[in-house]
Amino acid sequence: MATRHIGVFAVRNRWVAARAAFTLIELLVVIAVIGLLVALLLPGLGQARKAAKGAVCLSGLRSMGQAVMMYCDANKERFPISSHTAGSLVAPDAWLTTLEEYGVDRVFRRCPLDPLRAQKLTSYATNEHFEPLTPGIDFSPVTRRPLPGGRLKAFDRLSLLPRPGLTIYIYEPEGAGTTDHLSTHQFADREAVRAGIAVTRHLGAGHYLFADGHASAWAWSDFAARFSPSTSPFDPEVAR
Repeated sequence: MATRHIGVFAVRNRWVAARAAFTLIELLVVIAVIGLLVALLLPGLGQARKAAKGAVCLSGLRSMGQAVMMYCDANKERFPISSHTAGSLVAPDAWLTTLEEYGVDRVFRRCPLDPLRAQKLTSYATNEHFEPLTPGIDFSPVTRRPLPGGRLKAFDRLSLLPRPGLTIYIYEPEGAGTTDHLSTHQFADREAVRAGIAVTRHLGAGHYLFADGHASAWAWSDFAARFSPSTSPFDPEVAR
C-alpha cells in the first residue's frame, strides 16, 4: 500500500515539474516581451539623462547670471570683458577669471552636453555687443573713425540697454574652437544663428543667459519663428 502511494506521489511530482517548466515557445515569448519593454524604456531613459545634464547647464548659467549682476554692481554697471578686449581667455580681467571672484566654480565653464567640451576652456561665449569699442577692431586708433566690419556703438554698461531682460548676453557656440565671445552683430538671418549657436542642444532648445541675470531655455522652433535682424535678441538696440 505504501509503495502504491509513493508511486502516485512520484507521478504527481513529475507532472507538477513538467507543468512548472517553460516550453521553448513560452521562453521565446517572454524574451520578446522583455526586449519590447527595454526598447520602449531606453529612449525615455536617454531623454531623462539629457534633461538632467541640461539642468546642470542651466544651473551653471544661473550662477553666472548672479555673478554678472554682482560684477556690474561693483564696477559702475560695466559688464565683464572677454578675450576680445582682454586679449586672452585666461587674462586676469577676462570674464572666465573675474566671475570666479563672484562665486562661479570652474565646473560650470563647460556644458555637460557639449560634445567637444574636453577640447575647450569653456562651452559658453558672451555677446560682443557688450564689449567696449576696441581700437584697431572697431575704430582706427589714429583717426578714431569706424573700421569696416567694426561696431559703431557699445553696450558695455547695464544702464545702456533698453531691454536687458530680452537681450541675450551668454550662449553656447556651435562646433569646435576655443572662444569666449562671438560677433553676434553679424547674425543676419536664422541660418547664421543656427550655424553659430547650439540652438537645439537641449532637447530642441538652446540655453541663454540674459543681460538682467536670468537664464532660460528657448525652443528653436519658437526662436526661429520670431528671429529677424530688426528684432534680434543679440542686438541690445532692437531686442524684442
